[in-house]
Amino acid sequence: MEFYVNPYDGVPVYLQIIQLVRNGVALGTLRPGDQLPTVRELAVKLAVNPNTVAKAYRDLEREGMVETVSGKGTFVREGRIGVETERLEHMVEMLVVEARNAGLTIDDLIERLEKRKQTSAKAHDQGGSS
Repeated sequence: MEFYVNPYDGVPVYLQIIQLVRNGVALGTLRPGDQLPTVRELAVKLAVNPNTVAKAYRDLEREGMVETVSGKGTFVREGRIGVETERLEHMVEMLVVEARNAGLTIDDLIERLEKRKQTSAKAHDQGGSS
């Protein structure tokens, strides 16, 4: 998965990192057991203070999305992976509303989600991002 942030969009960088991980899990580009970049690696890549990345990882760990294994790294957690069911249900409802507003049927939406699932699985199997 590719990590990127926009320091100019008004959302704190640590929240952008959290959202990237949540989205990666929700889309299947991050799966249980996948290792996240180290705090130092991600801080260098994003040109941010390591404390910013550490805060994002701590918050993700607190909500059960990831777990940190001392000396090994931070991994997407097995089992409950943090995206609250209620929040996810709301996102699905909003997606359906937006799809209908765009003139799509539920079947059209399902077809698009199936295509997305296939491309996400291929990208993950090839070690890339989607």
